[in-house]
Amino acid sequence: MKEEKQRLSESFLESLSLTWDMYDDAIRETPDEHWRTGEIDYLIPARLIYHVLEAADFYTRPNSKGYPWGHRFGAAWESITPDKLPEKSDARDYLEDVKAQVEDWVFGMGDEGLLAPEPDYTWTGSTLLCRALYMLAHCRQHLGEINAELRRRGLPRIKWRTH
Repeated sequence: MKEEKQRLSESFLESLSLTWDMYDDAIRETPDEHWRTGEIDYLIPARLIYHVLEAADFYTRPNSKGYPWGHRFGAAWESITPDKLPEKSDARDYLEDVKAQVEDWVFGMGDEGLLAPEPDYTWTGSTLLCRALYMLAHCRQHLGEINAELRRRGLPRIKWRTH
């Protein structure tokens, strides 16, 4: 019975796990000399990954009020100086923490909870599933930006993952 109640949750997390794997690849495969540098400040790989992880952290909270932006690394992703951006190991740790947090959030709601009305993050849609899908779309949007920037730098892009 539990398995049936979680089919939507499991499907969502299965799809998201491919994205998390691509972020793990981005952390591992971006050369160290490119990790916290860039001609375009917004497109520094460490900055974009920090933003994605913090946003996923934010979207799994019970409400949108009072989120402590910048709590993990001492400054907001958009204003932190490149030298203060997370090291690869710190980004990987945050990725693992966020993955577990998202999984707990989704499984904690279950399929029925995902279909419940969205009470707070209304810009993401009408249900909690809409919020989860918005978060997934946000993650993939920035993965595209990372790949475009890696290509612009003449570096290998992160390979798209499938099952």
